[in-house]
Amino acid sequence: MHIQTTAYFYSQFNAFCIIIMLVLLSTTLIDVDRNSYRYCQINTIVAILIYCVMDSLWMLVYENVLPRTQLTRTISNVLLYCSMDAGAFSVFYLLEENLKKFAPASKWNKKWTLIALWLLMLVPLTTPWTKLLFTIHEDGSFTKGFFYMPFIIIVYGSLISTELKTIFLWLTAENGLYRSQYVSIICSVIPIIVGGAVHLYDYTIPSITAGITVSILQFHIMQIREQVSLDTLTGINNRKQGERFFFRQISIINQQDTASENSLYLFIADLNKFKSINDTFGHAEGDHALTITAEALRDVCTIYSDRCMICRFGGDEFVIGGLFENDARADKFCDVLKLNLAKKCAEKKLPYDITLSIGYERYRKELKTLKNLLSAADQKMYQQKQGLQYWI
Repeated sequence: MHIQTTAYFYSQFNAFCIIIMLVLLSTTLIDVDRNSYRYCQINTIVAILIYCVMDSLWMLVYENVLPRTQLTRTISNVLLYCSMDAGAFSVFYLLEENLKKFAPASKWNKKWTLIALWLLMLVPLTTPWTKLLFTIHEDGSFTKGFFYMPFIIIVYGSLISTELKTIFLWLTAENGLYRSQYVSIICSVIPIIVGGAVHLYDYTIPSITAGITVSILQFHIMQIREQVSLDTLTGINNRKQGERFFFRQISIINQQDTASENSLYLFIADLNKFKSINDTFGHAEGDHALTITAEALRDVCTIYSDRCMICRFGGDEFVIGGLFENDARADKFCDVLKLNLAKKCAEKKLPYDITLSIGYERYRKELKTLKNLLSAADQKMYQQKQGLQYWI
């Protein structure tokens, strides 16, 4: 009775995890967006679903709820380790895709990863004959093969290697936004590692499926948070996040009795002759110009990470918030923005030039609100446009 109770509890918990995965899968499939990351999400959820089913089957056979024979134990173990392999590599894939958003230089070879996945899959598939992973005896007992621990180390090692790489990126990151994203990725892997360690200690606890479910939920929450806070085209903060930053900074300044060493500056950057790019090269190329501009501005803001926030305010207008000592520093910052954009355009070998008109204003208590600060900076930006005769 105790054995069956353990098996039923184990299976019921896995069934709960399966329901969660099915809900996540349905919401992901409903989403009309179909990019590489979305397909990666779908593949991962499906792989975890299969693992949960195989894990339940393994326990039911192990505890003799289903007939425990040499054949059934062999089949259930082969299916379990194959699904474990596929699940681990799918999560590894998802981790790397998340890293790529914030660390483009963090590249990994998908081809070799797939080759490693299928080669490792051969180990459990051939084990009934090679005995590499395990041996199931006639009485249904289980004996580990000599390749059992190397297999487990490789499967979990793929996740641990990415975890270590993310920790390194977190320690070396200068951009505060990226650091918080790295922390989220690091935390999302911990439940899987802890769950695997607990399961090795006590097989009656469904800790692996619990850890994986928590991790996938964390990834889903990260995705929702990105959709809420980031601009879908450029990948930088959206207007809502920008307004939140300025509201917070203005509130802090208004409550201070004395002026701080650095002042809050608001910069408005607007593309010159953006309409002509759309009319001449098409709106797709116009979107490309916006993404290049966002990338160039973000690169500069990363250098000033402790004092800058960038967002797309709408259309071809970008807003940057920064803390600077004086107007001379702000002027230099504008020059660096324009120079980096010119450099980026040269690297991309674009058939057109992208230039910016930038206006800025330092926040003073008499301005009182973000609306007034924006209006003052916007007026200076359009004065610069008129002075350079960029009106279309």
